[in-house]
Amino acid sequence: MKAIKVKFHTAIFYAAVLAILLLVISLVPLSAQAQSVTIPEITTKPVVLGQKTLKWLREGGNDIIPQRPFDYPDLTGQANVLDDWHMQTSSDDWDLLVSTAGNFYRFLNVFFRQVYLPDNPVVSAGQWGYSTSPPVSIQQLDNGGRLSFGNMEIRGIPMVVMGPNSIMNAVINGGYNDGKQGKILSNFGNVLLVPAGNPKNIRDIWDLGRKGIRVVTSNPETEPGSFGNYSSSVFHIAFREVEAATGDIELANRRASRLFNSIFNPKNNHRRRKWLVGDRIHHRDVPQALANGEADVGLMFYHLAQTAMEANPGLFEIVPLGGTVESPEPLLGNRVATMQAIRILGNWTPQQTINRDNFFFGITDSAANAAVLEQFWLREPVTTGNNQPPLP
Repeated sequence: MKAIKVKFHTAIFYAAVLAILLLVISLVPLSAQAQSVTIPEITTKPVVLGQKTLKWLREGGNDIIPQRPFDYPDLTGQANVLDDWHMQTSSDDWDLLVSTAGNFYRFLNVFFRQVYLPDNPVVSAGQWGYSTSPPVSIQQLDNGGRLSFGNMEIRGIPMVVMGPNSIMNAVINGGYNDGKQGKILSNFGNVLLVPAGNPKNIRDIWDLGRKGIRVVTSNPETEPGSFGNYSSSVFHIAFREVEAATGDIELANRRASRLFNSIFNPKNNHRRRKWLVGDRIHHRDVPQALANGEADVGLMFYHLAQTAMEANPGLFEIVPLGGTVESPEPLLGNRVATMQAIRILGNWTPQQTINRDNFFFGITDSAANAAVLEQFWLREPVTTGNNQPPLP
């Protein structure tokens, strides 16, 4: 009988231990259990930096915001104003019209004027134009070819659209394309731009999370493409660094998420002004915020940061995110963007088709353009992807 009681009590003891273990496991936070790694959702609204220029009345006498149909993409912004040129173009008179994401505008300017126009005299002597801005190409195609900029109204279907892969997919899915896309260039990823002398001693991506460090980026509402590039790079770089150092995926996820949230989901952001954005054109807004003392560090593409430094000697310096300022080698997770071009279907005349095709095949001849690309801190298209392997 005594042996039976001992066995009975032993069974009760082990059952109690098992119950306690199950309870403890159920209370372990999800972050400590096996899970897939995802970038946190951004729920905080950034502080939009104030206007740097006075507002003037636009056409019609009192319409501060142009009274145009809702589907007109408008490139006007605090650093992008054109009020004293009043014009409406005809949609049929273009010899060449191109719409592109504007972050490689310096290369495009030299290619267009020094390479393309000399070989295409009809375009050179005629009417041509190209926009360099946050991507508005799909809106232009959807609305029949309308774009506004200050008091200008540009009408015409773009003959060539240029931008990242997401834009190419949207063009193809919309049935607007005439053939396949071609690659133009790749960049060298992202860097940190700081005021000259680096007064806040910012050395790497982790310093963006420090208390009192004000971070300026592109606006996620008006420039979702570049913002997605910058914000994802913050998470991926942090994750891969911790993963490489510790081999612990869950720890890497926690630390990367903590850094990401400290920048893009800070508490009381409008009072603390941790995360700041411009209103429209970030390659001007970000350097302006640093020059005005409104921010301590900005996330920018390497070639745009170099442009800001060249245009404003002595005002800024670059903190590389991989390699050196002179020889960038993007850290794993530092997203590398590749730009592409695609021809657009339209009722083009034979001459317009020639103009369009010559531009397309010229801009996608990256080997021939290699020297000009290098001049503006760009390179021929990479074959190794975007430098952001899928998260576990």
